[in-house]
Amino acid sequence: MKKHLFSVVFGFLLLLATAKVVRANEGVVQLAGKTDADGRCFAVSIYIEGNYKLLLTCRGLTMALDPVLNKYVVWANVAERKQRLGEVVSGKLSGVIAEKFDSLFVTLESDGYPSKPSINMVLNGKVEAIDFGKGTFNSSLVAVAPSVTGKEVKIDERGAVVPTVTQAPPKNLTGAVVAIGKAILFGFIILLIIVGVMSFLARRKNL
Repeated sequence: MKKHLFSVVFGFLLLLATAKVVRANEGVVQLAGKTDADGRCFAVSIYIEGNYKLLLTCRGLTMALDPVLNKYVVWANVAERKQRLGEVVSGKLSGVIAEKFDSLFVTLESDGYPSKPSINMVLNGKVEAIDFGKGTFNSSLVAVAPSVTGKEVKIDERGAVVPTVTQAPPKNLTGAVVAIGKAILFGFIILLIIVGVMSFLARRKNL
């Protein structure tokens, strides 16, 4: 019993630990420093053809005053390692990451191609989910499932039932149906009148 309880607790803690290190895929990153004087950068990551394509633009990253540490290099936190994305040139950067990452940071370097980041970090930021706005959902992710009444209902990516809109029949079709119904009723009334007259005449003849 104790071993079983220990296994359950250990599994739960392992699940929590794993949840904390889940890497982001598509998202946006806002990089900032300790003060506004350090500058700011904005990046977006989009998953395309098996890689994460990253575009970054910066404001306020002026030329460093240090004659040696004068290169701004962007890094990504990928699992337990740091991956260099490249040097910020004229406030811009385009890079590619094959693995998921959870944050970006910028360091001051003496070389634009260092093998590992220095301790001179000036900006950093975490990946955040892309906000597509309220009420927006991807119609390509709508699933179809049978309901308890036997009819199919649509379920969107949030698990909510998509309302089914019943289209009203066209006005022209409705008018045609009404006209046919009136014609049938009118013909039935005429038939009743004819049968009644013929019956009345037959009775007078027999008298």
